[in-house]
Amino acid sequence: MGSSGVSFEVDGLRCAATVYRPDRVHAPVGCVVMGHGLSLTREDGIPGYGGRFAAARIAALAFDYRHWGGSEGDPRRRFSLRRQLEDWRAAVAFARGLDGVDPTRIAVWGMSLGGGHALTVAASDPGITAVVALVPMTDGLAATLKPAPPRVTMRIIGRAMRETITRRPARVPVAGVEGSFAVLAASEALPGFERLAGENGWHNEVTSAGLFALGGYRPARQAAHIEAPVLLQLGERDAMVPLRAIENTRRRAPHAQLLRYPIDHFGCFWPEQFDTVCSDEVEFLRRHVRAAGA
Repeated sequence: MGSSGVSFEVDGLRCAATVYRPDRVHAPVGCVVMGHGLSLTREDGIPGYGGRFAAARIAALAFDYRHWGGSEGDPRRRFSLRRQLEDWRAAVAFARGLDGVDPTRIAVWGMSLGGGHALTVAASDPGITAVVALVPMTDGLAATLKPAPPRVTMRIIGRAMRETITRRPARVPVAGVEGSFAVLAASEALPGFERLAGENGWHNEVTSAGLFALGGYRPARQAAHIEAPVLLQLGERDAMVPLRAIENTRRRAPHAQLLRYPIDHFGCFWPEQFDTVCSDEVEFLRRHVRAAGA
């Protein structure tokens, strides 16, 4: 098994990516395209999963969104649903053209907001052969309806309006404790981000104007159009995404299964549960992505 850095372009900007390749294979293999959640990069917990997929003789392509991580784009840490979905589709197209990859065996894997993106992309691409949505954000409306102190909501809206009017970045904190001024205010939010991504230069900030679109972003509503098998992985102690929305996604997707774990939003990366969560994904991908005899 080995990994290498690659890149692809979207609208003239380079997206940085890492390819994880299995050893000792003599025919094209399936490939899992991997994208992360809000403010995270391909270096944050993903290598453990990508390495395990490659060991199971399935390639993986993990990428950074434009404006994040090793990818190009200014201003830095810009959030845009539209751009991130464009990056996903470009990553899928790039994976289909990789040497040694079977373009008819492409899966998508996303964590948190990336899980919602994976579902959205699969709903519009009948060529996707499997979907893994790990602690996914599947309903932005349900997430934004979660009670928050009015002063916090107004501050975020104020920043977003200022950015929209001035066209200059007005950033807000990504994570904070419950009731604090942050996009994701939950008990596990700030400790989880810091533990997972702190050593990789994580910044607790995101541009604000694009956040307006989150309330209308509802991947669960598109799940009925997904032709591929879907694995939904829910953390029973997750306070950062609406759990009922994940259950609703299971009911809407024609070929979905839902697995539950005694974890919070970031528990899928910690040693106590990583092996269980990842092994379930490997078993799922072996059935739906790995070529016979690979």
